[in-house]
Amino acid sequence: MKKKILNYLDGNYESFSKSFKKIADYIKYNQSIISFISINQLAIETETSPATITRFSKNLGFKGYPDFQKIFQKEVEKETSYMKGLKNSIGEAATGSNIIKDIIDTNIELLQEMDIVELEKSLDQAVEWIKSSRKLYVLGARGSYALAYYLYFMLKEFREGVELMISGASDFTDKLLYSQKEDLLFTISFHPYTNFTYQVTEFFKEHGNKVITVTDKKDSTLGNISDLVLTTKNGEKAYTFVPGIVLINALLVKLGMEDKENVMDRFDKLKEITDRFNIYIDK
Repeated sequence: MKKKILNYLDGNYESFSKSFKKIADYIKYNQSIISFISINQLAIETETSPATITRFSKNLGFKGYPDFQKIFQKEVEKETSYMKGLKNSIGEAATGSNIIKDIIDTNIELLQEMDIVELEKSLDQAVEWIKSSRKLYVLGARGSYALAYYLYFMLKEFREGVELMISGASDFTDKLLYSQKEDLLFTISFHPYTNFTYQVTEFFKEHGNKVITVTDKKDSTLGNISDLVLTTKNGEKAYTFVPGIVLINALLVKLGMEDKENVMDRFDKLKEITDRFNIYIDK
């Protein structure tokens, strides 16, 4: 049903009013959050009104926005398979069992399964591309957003020109507008892959940019349109990002080692700034 809606929006886009086009664009590029966003929030994001969104929904054959929203909520229920591992862990755990030990053991198993030789080579290539890029865009949505933000937060201490692409933020289109061929996209996404992540990645590929992706399978939806794929599992028994964090930390260390003197100077300068403005509590 969702696919039919998206096809209808594409096929009838030119006949829509200016307001309807804004709503259609938002839905197309933010499908993963339509399930959760209220009609008032959607009105703010699209610079329209709740009444316009209601008319838009009725134009698609629904009673109103809540009825329209249910279609996307059903899709989310189907796609959120990453919650099954957590659900099973909760359901199967015995009272009094050592949960922490089980989680630690699961993470150790996943770390031991990582192809270290292949990943070292891929990380070296990633470092070269990051160093030579004009600007670096970091992309991750929903469950993968935490990893993307962590990478972005750390990288901006290493260099200028780092941008975080956020699903639902109205300025992501402006960031795409000013992207250039010399820019690099770093995507992080594990199954289920969001439409927003795929569409932004596809945009960069179509414009000739190199794309690095951290994901769970080389032949995944995103892996197939990326230039360099770094794979790591995120767990079956327990959904975990520990292997992903290890991979990102290794990348950061490699980047720091490549430009050690300048990076250390930036860290020293940052320390002076945070001390001057009393950013952190001493005790």
